[in-house]
Amino acid sequence: MKDYCRRFAILVGSCLLAVSALGEAVPAAAVPAAANKTAVEKGFTLTETYEGSADTDGFISDINSSAGYVFNPHFSINMGVSYQFVNPSASKTGTTSASGMGNPSLGFRYSRKGPLLDFSTAVNGAFPVASSAKGLSTGRVTFDWDNHFAHGFDLFTPFFDFGVANSVPDTRFLKRPYTSLGTLAHFEGGSEMDLGDKFSVSASGYYILPWGTQEIFVRGKKSSPGSTKGGVSLTRDDGINLGLDYNLTRFVDLSAGYSYSAYSVLNTVSFGVELNVASWLRKHRGE
Repeated sequence: MKDYCRRFAILVGSCLLAVSALGEAVPAAAVPAAANKTAVEKGFTLTETYEGSADTDGFISDINSSAGYVFNPHFSINMGVSYQFVNPSASKTGTTSASGMGNPSLGFRYSRKGPLLDFSTAVNGAFPVASSAKGLSTGRVTFDWDNHFAHGFDLFTPFFDFGVANSVPDTRFLKRPYTSLGTLAHFEGGSEMDLGDKFSVSASGYYILPWGTQEIFVRGKKSSPGSTKGGVSLTRDDGINLGLDYNLTRFVDLSAGYSYSAYSVLNTVSFGVELNVASWLRKHRGE
């Protein structure tokens, strides 16, 4: 536990130093770059996303359909379901290729922009519909409560996230080779930098701090039993993320990423293609 606390303290300290340095270098009157990107479109949202991650364990990808409603600049609701593809590497014994529907999810978000900090908090739940035998579900309801803080300094937007969950969440940088069940806290801190109207890059450090009994369901595992129970070492993790986003058109976003797990000594590359179907329909309906 002392090692966990020390690593987390280093991560938080690094983020605070970055924010402090940027605050001294850039005039306080600068307008956050993130606030100028796109206005919030009130009404229904609909997106289609294809994302994937590849490492020495194999290749995992999913097609995600997400629909929601933006009530105002502060409140929104979102529902989603994915179809997952698992292709383990030949060197990973006891697993096989698998595919199937993922767990449907439901989420609520509150956001507020302030003169000092932009803040958002979101609660997301996933319901056990997918196959636990294939490692696509834990067979239990899972939740994630995430909180995001950010402030823009012209080109740079430092941010810090922390959350509490009962399953290690996938991210756009990393589709993990397993799903998990067990209480944990997750943290991420770093900064995004705008490189014009179309490009942005980001760098961050992350930390997964579990406690209590943990259980993992390996995606594509074909041996019995389908899950492994143990201590915090099953899901504990820390590392870095690097990301690149490119706004191809008003309706299409492309992303690429790299993640390094210092705990597992694992390199992962990722990609994403997102289509904003709702905006595309609004444009063509108005023509």
